[in-house]
Amino acid sequence: MENPITIREAVTENDAAAFWEQLHMYFKRDIFPDPNDRNREYFLSDSEYRAHVQKIHDRPEDRCFYLFFHRNGRDIGFAMPVIYTSEDGKCFVMEYCV
Repeated sequence: MENPITIREAVTENDAAAFWEQLHMYFKRDIFPDPNDRNREYFLSDSEYRAHVQKIHDRPEDRCFYLFFHRNGRDIGFAMPVIYTSEDGKCFVMEYCV
């Protein structure tokens, strides 16, 4: 296959910071382009939205993953799925952007 896309998990602190930076850029550009949108502040908040997602990421079961899509030596997108191993591997994709 030419130019395959690989998926890698953000496992280091630097990876997680890069993931959240990309997620915030996506929110500003694609989801809440109006700076006055009252929902924008919540989703860009580290003390609310990020803190809640981090709890899901850090729990031992049915956790969230910070993933990057990678091709030709660079990140081309990201995803934030929650995989429910306790429910036959059901997957809920909270956010994604390519």
